[in-house]
Amino acid sequence: MLDQQLHLLFPHVCLLCQKRLLPGEQYCCSSCRAGFDPFSSHSEAEGMLRRTIGSHFGDKFLFDRGWCLYRFHKKSSLQQVLHAMKYEGLFNIAKSFGSQLGEWMRSAGDIGDIDCIVAVPLHPLKKMERSYNQSEKIAEGLAQSLQKPLRRELLVRKRYTVSQTGLSAQERKKNPEGAFQLRKGPVGRHVLLVDDVVTTGATMAAAASVLREGGAEKVSLAAVALAIKE
Repeated sequence: MLDQQLHLLFPHVCLLCQKRLLPGEQYCCSSCRAGFDPFSSHSEAEGMLRRTIGSHFGDKFLFDRGWCLYRFHKKSSLQQVLHAMKYEGLFNIAKSFGSQLGEWMRSAGDIGDIDCIVAVPLHPLKKMERSYNQSEKIAEGLAQSLQKPLRRELLVRKRYTVSQTGLSAQERKKNPEGAFQLRKGPVGRHVLLVDDVVTTGATMAAAASVLREGGAEKVSLAAVALAIKE
């Protein structure tokens, strides 16, 4: 906690090792970022995302395209940074991750016919507790990078759910069911759904189901990281 508070006062030092950042570095130095375990290619990331979600949902949750930047490992440097982003008020890290994710998607050459971007929403009580939704901040950076509209108003979380952290795979699958609701308004034909970390895909599946029921023909997924079984 102290390290995160210090970073608010001294933003030009690495969040993890507290060394002074070099020109071009943001939040974390290159040495610490080297431990983030990025995917080597777009196809590798999408393939692993499909296998992960398929292992829990089979063909019940089919998405059009999928993008992830990193593999998520417990007790890793990436986990520390994502924890600071999510719980310690460093929401600008989320915007930075969103921009990186957008650059990663554009480097693939074809992002398809995405109409709009929607972040997985927090329940209003949880958003008040944290003061912001980290997934929405990621989506902000992503929308700016891709020059696509961010639909903040489209999807809401109507039911308060406990954190997915610490739940079993079966509990994770049931926890977000029925938690989301579509507000009135047109839904784009192809929606890009954004979250911070995908573990089983249960949250994405529940949100995507509501978007499809509201008229979306295709839903694609984007996340900073994909959890790896260890």
